[in-house]
Amino acid sequence: MRPGHALRELDDIEASFAYMHAELGGSTQVTTHLAVASLFGRAEFARAVEGWVRELPVLALRIRESADGGLWFHTGPPPGPEQVRHGALPAGRSPRRVLREELNEVLETGGPLWRLRALEDVPGGVTHLFFTRNHAISDGFTTGVMAGALLGHLFGPAPQAAAGPAELPPHRPAFTYRPPRYEPPVAGAPAPPAAPPVSFDAVAPWAERRADYTALDLSASESAEVRAYCAEQGVTVNEFFATALAESFAAATGRTELDLFTAVSLRGRCEQERFLSDPGCRIGVIRAPLRLGDGGPAANAARYRSAFRAADTRWRPPARGHAEIREAVRALAGRDSAPGICITNVGVVDPALGPYAHLVSEFRTVVNRTAANYAVVLHLSTLRGAFGLSLAYGVPSVDRAVVLRTAELLRARALDPRRPGPPAVRGPAARGTARRTPVAAAG
Repeated sequence: MRPGHALRELDDIEASFAYMHAELGGSTQVTTHLAVASLFGRAEFARAVEGWVRELPVLALRIRESADGGLWFHTGPPPGPEQVRHGALPAGRSPRRVLREELNEVLETGGPLWRLRALEDVPGGVTHLFFTRNHAISDGFTTGVMAGALLGHLFGPAPQAAAGPAELPPHRPAFTYRPPRYEPPVAGAPAPPAAPPVSFDAVAPWAERRADYTALDLSASESAEVRAYCAEQGVTVNEFFATALAESFAAATGRTELDLFTAVSLRGRCEQERFLSDPGCRIGVIRAPLRLGDGGPAANAARYRSAFRAADTRWRPPARGHAEIREAVRALAGRDSAPGICITNVGVVDPALGPYAHLVSEFRTVVNRTAANYAVVLHLSTLRGAFGLSLAYGVPSVDRAVVLRTAELLRARALDPRRPGPPAVRGPAARGTARRTPVAAAG
């Protein structure tokens, strides 16, 4: 199919991410870092990427605006040298620093929807892969598919190409949404009012805003302790970390009430089976107002579970026109606060990496939050039994000291899951002067 050929219009969720990227300085741009125990020559790497792009038609997409103002997927040209880079890990630059740089190097609107950078640590025998893409084509499932396919081309025989031209996933309205069922039923309950927003620490011009993150990973044994505690308490891992995040952020800011947003996969929530395996962006974000109270972490986890299930039952896929989406996104630019905090969990990534999972020592996905549309976002994944956690936030909208204090409290809670939740912090910490801590402070 020739470059520039129009394929289909973006649906609501895809268009929302595309407009966030275009209007708000790369906000929601996604970068995944994989540390792979092997070195690849430039020619070898280029051949693998060429086969990878042929295998995944989503990598050939561009986004263009039509005459009536709507956004459409188009086919694009093959990737150029600025889109696929290969070199040595710069002296004095850690992989986490490079990840931060990649997160802030914004993909040009109208240009390629992804970028791949391979940096070799020759003494260590490790290649660091940094895969950056527009969120409109990527969710947690697609990230795993893309990463696993790339490893297949780097290490194994090139997969056989599918017969005939690959199809782009169909427009979402073609699917029939099936809301989740919970016991006891909560359908029909009125939506509670939103919690007070989280005021920005500073409102800066867009040219001065950046995305940042801090990491607080657990070992496999530490992660096993968390899973054991969750089994004892009858809570899911997601419920544990969502509650720990809420308690920690609340303690760092002196709050007792906030809106906790949870990213959920829509795969499996539609009657059509094809929805399960199509690459693209198939996620929703559920808002659950949470008031932290007496009874400790177990009681707070129960409050979160109840609020999330009620909100999840009410939620339906949005269906707005592109003009309405664009105006809603532009309104974010003038905000001086975030509506709350967010957690997103891509689950266990080993199956997606296939037989090469044992060669991957780090797998971390972070989303650009320049717009600070959430005060902090906890990214959670599991590789070989170990939890990887990253707190993403926008600078200077969110006080870094508050993020580091949140990270410190969250890590302490994860290292000792049976400890009581952190007490609320009153006074200075609520104004963004929380005590600094060395807990993975620099990411």
